[in-house]
Amino acid sequence: MSAGICIMNRNAIAMAADSAVTIGDHAAIHNSANKLFSLSRVAPVGVIVYANAALMTVPIEIIVKQYKKHLGDRVFQKLNDYVDDFLDYLSNKSHYFRFDINEQAFVLQIFSDLMCGLLGDYKMLINSEQSKVGKPLDENALQKVAESAVNATISFINGIVKRTDYNFAEYIKIKYLNTFIDMLKQDSNLQWLTDEQIQQVCNKSCELYDTDFDRGGFVGVAIAGYGEEEIYPHLVHLHIGGVINSKLKYSTIETVEISESTIASIAPLAQTDVMQTFLFGINDQFINDLAKEIPKQIDECFNSINDSCFVEDKKNEVCVQLKSVTGKIIKHMTETAGNNYMRPIIQSVASLPIEELALLAESMINITSLRRKVAIDNNIGTVGGPIDVSIITKGDGFIWLKRKHYFDRKYNPQYFYSHFEKQEEAGCYDAE
Repeated sequence: MSAGICIMNRNAIAMAADSAVTIGDHAAIHNSANKLFSLSRVAPVGVIVYANAALMTVPIEIIVKQYKKHLGDRVFQKLNDYVDDFLDYLSNKSHYFRFDINEQAFVLQIFSDLMCGLLGDYKMLINSEQSKVGKPLDENALQKVAESAVNATISFINGIVKRTDYNFAEYIKIKYLNTFIDMLKQDSNLQWLTDEQIQQVCNKSCELYDTDFDRGGFVGVAIAGYGEEEIYPHLVHLHIGGVINSKLKYSTIETVEISESTIASIAPLAQTDVMQTFLFGINDQFINDLAKEIPKQIDECFNSINDSCFVEDKKNEVCVQLKSVTGKIIKHMTETAGNNYMRPIIQSVASLPIEELALLAESMINITSLRRKVAIDNNIGTVGGPIDVSIITKGDGFIWLKRKHYFDRKYNPQYFYSHFEKQEEAGCYDAE
């Protein structure tokens, strides 16, 4: 887990990231990870990485630094060109990073995540039905629950938008369908599935690879900077899943470009809840919970009201109409948060000098780290350690303001000489 942020105005970009990395399910937390890098030796472009620390078992830090070496002194006209070149590099160098060897693990992880959802639906439906009848379900009822769970999974896959540029489904079916079937037949938690249902679910699962489905199995990458023809900064935020059949599976989460109409931008990354609460007065998770809770409360209220209180056959219609208000409530809340909380901050950020821009970025990570330190919850300790901070400007390029090193600079002058190929005092330079 981690926290990062990219703040932009017309003068500069401020990027900051913490150093915490979580091993397994909170088995260990280390506060020495590098998540903020310059992407080029000569161009004003930086990158923050978060979520998974490795892409198909290869540490993302190695990949970023190898790309930087590959890029060399080349420059591009637009920031999007750097992004495209980086993504092409991952696909074209898949053999170099041995992605092909780890393809099966990546494919099966996506399938396993889907099956966790299927199992969760099955258990939830059983609990719901048992609470209605007040006793354990008989065999016929269990079969109906199983069928409902399978149908819910198929509907879920049908409901995700397919990407026409992927075309992974046929490749997955040819190479992995039998593996999927064997996995389900051997899984003791899914013995309630019939052979027909297993075949049905596995066939449908192949279509999932033509979507952007992921449940934490991705590397978050935010690339920000300037192309040669751009005077204002630009940000591209990606989720990179992995490589299948030598083709990269990724999705674009957000693209922001400072312009005459967009005067400033604040983009929290990774664990965004604390920063969103500061910026908006509320966070996405809270809004999503409200969107689910309001219709639930309306349903419970209407179920407790006697049908005789309504005109014949109008109770359900009234309930539906009231639940439709949920969207209006959520829309009003988000608009109010934007106008009363976010807009004044954006207006201030637009005119912040470079030093203050960096201070704000560091402070956003600090408040997230403080929350993770004092709140006893599932996220405790997952943001912390030294905070790396950089500023990127059109004229000065990528500048480190704060950066940790695992070695003492004064004992390693050759490191700085070799990275910059300049026979100057090592203390004048930094690298990566």
